[in-house]
This record gives sequence, C-alpha cells and structure tokens, in this order.
Amino acid sequence: MAFRAGRPAGRIASIVNRTHNEFHRDRTGFFGFFSFADSEVARPLLDRALRDQADQGRSPVRGPFGPTQNDECALLVDGFGRRPPFGMPYNPPWYVDVYERDLGLEGACDFLAYDLDASMEKGFDERLEGLVGRLRERFPFRVRPVDLKRLDAEAPLVSRLFNESLSAEWNFMPLTVDMAMTWARDLAGHLDPDAVLIAEVAGEPAGLSIALPDLNELLADVRGLPRWLRLPRLVWLLKTRTCRRARWAVFGMLPEYRKVGATLLLVYEAIKRGHGRYESGEISWTQADNPEVNRIARQFGLQPSRRYRVYETHP
Repeated sequence: MAFRAGRPAGRIASIVNRTHNEFHRDRTGFFGFFSFADSEVARPLLDRALRDQADQGRSPVRGPFGPTQNDECALLVDGFGRRPPFGMPYNPPWYVDVYERDLGLEGACDFLAYDLDASMEKGFDERLEGLVGRLRERFPFRVRPVDLKRLDAEAPLVSRLFNESLSAEWNFMPLTVDMAMTWARDLAGHLDPDAVLIAEVAGEPAGLSIALPDLNELLADVRGLPRWLRLPRLVWLLKTRTCRRARWAVFGMLPEYRKVGATLLLVYEAIKRGHGRYESGEISWTQADNPEVNRIARQFGLQPSRRYRVYETHP
C-alpha cells in the first residue's frame, strides 16, 4: 500500500505463480491489483514489487494480473467510456501513459473484445449458414451443455478440454480440476443451461465454450444505494433477475479438429444459443495474435470494440 498524508493512495501485489512457472519452465514474475492516484505513487509501488521479484530471481515481470491469466487481467488501452462486462478490467485512460511513458513498461501481448447484439443474428445466418451446413455434412458435430448437477464427473472433462485446446496460447495458465469445480459451484445458480457447452465430434469430446452472465449489470444497480442496503439488494437481484448481457469468455477446440472447421461450428452454435437468452454480449477476450478466432470474428462481420494489454519489464 502507498499512503499520502496518511490516506491510501495506491496498491500493488507482487505475485509468484508457481503453476505458470512449472508449466512454462521459466522464472517469470507477475504483478497485479495495481491502482494509483498518479505516476508519483505508481513508481515506488512498482519498484517495490520489482525488487521483491528480483530477490526471488524472477524475470521478466508481467502484469497486471488478478492474480492469474484465468482471472481479470490486462490494462484497457482502447475502447473507454462503457461499463466493462463481468470479469473484464476497467481503468482510467491516463493509466496507459503512466505504464508506458512514466514506468517504462513494454507491451507483451494485446487482447481483443468483440461486441455482439441481437440485430447481428440475421447477418450471422446470411454470412455463415451455407458454410455451417456444409461443415456439418463433413463430420458428425454436436454440442451439449455441461450437467451442472454432475460436477464431479464434468469438471475433469472441462479442465482437460480447456488445457489441451488452449495450451499453445501466450502465457497460458492451466485450469486444475479443483479450480474448475470451484468456479462452477460459485456460478452454478447464475448460469443458464447452455452457458458451458461441450463440443463433440463423432461422439468424442472435442472442444469447449463458456459464456458468463454479465453480473456487473446487477452490481451497477446497487451502486447508488447506501452501503447497508447494497448486499440485501444484490442477493434479491441474484434470485429474481436474469442478466441481459453475456460474455463469451472461452472458445477452445482440440488441435486435431481445428483444420476441419470445428471451431467455427462451436462459435456459431454457442452464440446462436445465447441469442435465445441474452439481448447482447461480448466475445472477450481473444489474443490479438490468435489467427483462428479473430478470423472467425471477421467472418461474423465483427470488429474489435476494446483492446487490452499485458505489459512486462524489458531485460
């Protein structure tokens, strides 16, 4: 924590992610939960975190993460002015200058978000219905929802598909069975039946999609209330209201099925199903150097609506 005249003025976390280091066989360090009143506060906070990482022999140091890449992470660098969806960060625009000009951090990877709304559904069909039909004729493809009542059986499958389909991504963070189980239990009461879909090819599990309801809608509803009333109001909203927006957070397909067009079928099916429940939503995030998902987004007629960036120290 940083203090100015006895009042909190900023914070930072120095993060050791042993799971990441073991998977990637590196000594990368991380920082996160980084907020500050101005650059004069940001500099000593970051310096303190970097000293901590150096003491442990970790380099380079990347961030911001909260605390991993499977959680809220990165800095918003383009697409300001709108409320972020659930699980995505938001920061003042001037943070970008502090990171790049004042702190001397370099961009390591950019993430993209794409807006979706119900009016696009007709365009999806016009652009892709013929292609989707031809792909379905090539091989037996179907999707099924994860059975949230059978988490002991489903969580290991979700973990395996997540790890095997996404492990080539930059800075990939493995998803353990325990993490998948905890996440599903925390959100089980707020997920629609088609939120987590398993793609199957010829009856074999081949891919995974995850859509999260935008719980920030409900948090925005209670923000203006007195503090003592916020929690009871939020609990009531969680029980009585469904979210109008969703965030499609994961599209993962096993490598052996990508070249035959299975990822396109998964994205198409997941978004079509979501339109039956949500008025609008967002695909976020996809790494800017991910050619497959970004190409599919262009096929859908989408353009990036937000850009996020992970930074790292240079050697």
